[in-house]
Amino acid sequence: MLTEKERAEIARLWARKLQQDELKLPQAERHRNLEPVSAEFISALAAGIGAKRLLEIGGSSGISTIALAAAARETGGRLVSIELEPTRQVEARETIQRLGLAGYVEFVLADAAQILPGYAEPFDFALIDCEKDDYIRFFDMIPAGPGTVVVADNILSHGIADYVAHVRARGGVQSVTLPIGKGLEVTVYAG
Repeated sequence: MLTEKERAEIARLWARKLQQDELKLPQAERHRNLEPVSAEFISALAAGIGAKRLLEIGGSSGISTIALAAAARETGGRLVSIELEPTRQVEARETIQRLGLAGYVEFVLADAAQILPGYAEPFDFALIDCEKDDYIRFFDMIPAGPGTVVVADNILSHGIADYVAHVRARGGVQSVTLPIGKGLEVTVYAG
């Protein structure tokens, strides 16, 4: 679970994100982070299922990375954090290093579409929090097996009904939208 030091870093990153929103900075200059309550939830969920192979697509400046690295610490696992924007990932790396979580994270600076085909072994837990148009494509690319949990953020705030319909139409999964943060779609592969 998250420590007080980790929660303080999440609060710092979230406060800055809110300030960037307040200043109405261009979207490309804003850090797009998971809400703190969602970070608490995914950390507890990933640790609770004993996830050892974790994936995040769209780490931004590190809120979700902190949450999932903390879960990996609990389970003895490892997180693969994929981010396309170098400045955001540099900050996430520095934060993770400062928190002593670097041993639990493999940072990948690349387009997830280019990287995901290189992974064959199923992940136990995955977070999708990237460009909304990519959700369906990336969901379909995540190596998954029985018991894999995939969480997608911004389901309610961005009205991502096409993603919800897509995952719920897939055989062998159960999926539910939770009104946590900006809305999380939690999809579980049948085991």
